[in-house]
Amino acid sequence: PKSFQRATGFAEQQDVHEPTATVREALRFSALLRQPKEVPVEEKYEYCERIIDLLEMREIAGAIIGKIGSGLNQEQRKRVTIGVELASKPELLMFLDEPTSGLDSGAAFNIVRFLRKLADAGQAILCTIHQPSSVLFEHFDELLLLKSGGRVVYHGSLGHDSRTLIDYFERNGAKKCPPDANPAEYMLEAIGAGNPDYKGKDWAQVWAQSKEHQDRSIEIEQMIKDRRHAE
Repeated sequence: PKSFQRATGFAEQQDVHEPTATVREALRFSALLRQPKEVPVEEKYEYCERIIDLLEMREIAGAIIGKIGSGLNQEQRKRVTIGVELASKPELLMFLDEPTSGLDSGAAFNIVRFLRKLADAGQAILCTIHQPSSVLFEHFDELLLLKSGGRVVYHGSLGHDSRTLIDYFERNGAKKCPPDANPAEYMLEAIGAGNPDYKGKDWAQVWAQSKEHQDRSIEIEQMIKDRRHAE
């Protein structure tokens, strides 16, 4: 419905901010414009302060954002991007487009750590991520893996140490995953991602015929039914 966009936050890959604003001003501006007008201004501002603490931005709350190369560094700017979207108080979903892109390993870990904190606080998060390390990968609860053409290859739990995902591929004919391998790299290699000479299985077809796909489809149908009854 039309209300979906209003109830969803979207953090773009590019961190586009008004360079002369402070971090706190950027969050408040978003809250004032995007939260319902019935919400008192004081309540909107108080919510922004909670976001500042949640994203550990108290020390930079009064800092000018500045332009790229001056002002806030790349990781701090990414936190502001996430904060600006959270300030709109998305009711349904927070979507992030490759939030770790361009960050070093330490900064990328910090961003995913913040996302984990948000998820643990009850915020639903959908996130695309590019070549994550095994440490980052295992912070996520579920994976939707797509191959070229947007076809589903796997959709479900990662399991402890990504074991559920690895077991699925090994059980269906992929080579055994070495103990020290990055599960994210293993799954891409298994399906031939980026390999024009790949002549192996059509993993989308394997998924379509799998018990895991049937179970997930039943689970989704049940969720839809429950939601309809709740309304």
